[in-house]
Amino acid sequence: MQSSLELQLIYLFVHLVNAGSFSAAARQLQMPIATVSRKLARLEEQLDQQLLMRSTRKLRLTEEGLALYQKYQEVVAQFDALSHSGSPERPEGTLRLAAPISIIANLLIGCLTEFCELYPDIQLHIAQSNEEFDLVDKAIDVAIVGGTQPDSSWIACSLGVLDYRMVASPDYLRHAPALQHPQQLHRHKIIKAWPFFNWTLRHANGDAFYYDGPANLTLTDLNGAIRAAELSGGILYGPELFVKQQLREGKLQILLPEWRCEKRRISLLYHQRSQQPLKVRLFIEFMQSRADKLFSMKD
Repeated sequence: MQSSLELQLIYLFVHLVNAGSFSAAARQLQMPIATVSRKLARLEEQLDQQLLMRSTRKLRLTEEGLALYQKYQEVVAQFDALSHSGSPERPEGTLRLAAPISIIANLLIGCLTEFCELYPDIQLHIAQSNEEFDLVDKAIDVAIVGGTQPDSSWIACSLGVLDYRMVASPDYLRHAPALQHPQQLHRHKIIKAWPFFNWTLRHANGDAFYYDGPANLTLTDLNGAIRAAELSGGILYGPELFVKQQLREGKLQILLPEWRCEKRRISLLYHQRSQQPLKVRLFIEFMQSRADKLFSMKD
């Protein structure tokens, strides 16, 4: 009886680690959060070991907790697979996605709409923010990030790379001073947009220039910055992919093309767990299958 109870508690512990938070584990196991917490405490008492460090709703495995998790995670995954072998898992439930505002609006909204049409029983909840936040605290299933990965405990796979350019409208350029070198940027109206409020430019001959001068307009919304550039508001430093339609239609044009701008890698983050929920696996596979088309400069 004692061994049977201990295995039940270990089963709960493995699911808690996989879920990343008490609230997420409680939803998956269909029990109150207080019950999950109480059962974990009971397991720690039986083993006379602290398995998790708890702080502001974050979970961090102790050395003993990691050893226990690694010992039993595959066993629990196999048990769950056998338990569901008679009734195939359905793609359903809530999938929580976190991503920057501009990435959703300018790059992913069409793709996400297609995913919802393919899997109508999966409810996609998107947290749009340009600020870093704790993915575990927010019970995020998948995150899409630009640049540096915020949490090394998550698995990252690259979706593509955004090439940045300086652009402006032909009307603005007709009335603005000549621009033949980045040193002349201080004579121009500048539009700054998240995440690059200062710019690094490099020439093929080895010259480099760092612009950290003032801006006439600074925004966290890249959509607004693009619209401001279209309306002759000044020079914008932004992803070429996001303005490809404006470039094609002649509403914007690239400035100083011989100067190379920064690149920003866009990655998909998901939990390190041996058995992903079906909804998460489907989303990851879907995004990877669409990545080349998403980051193409062609229609």
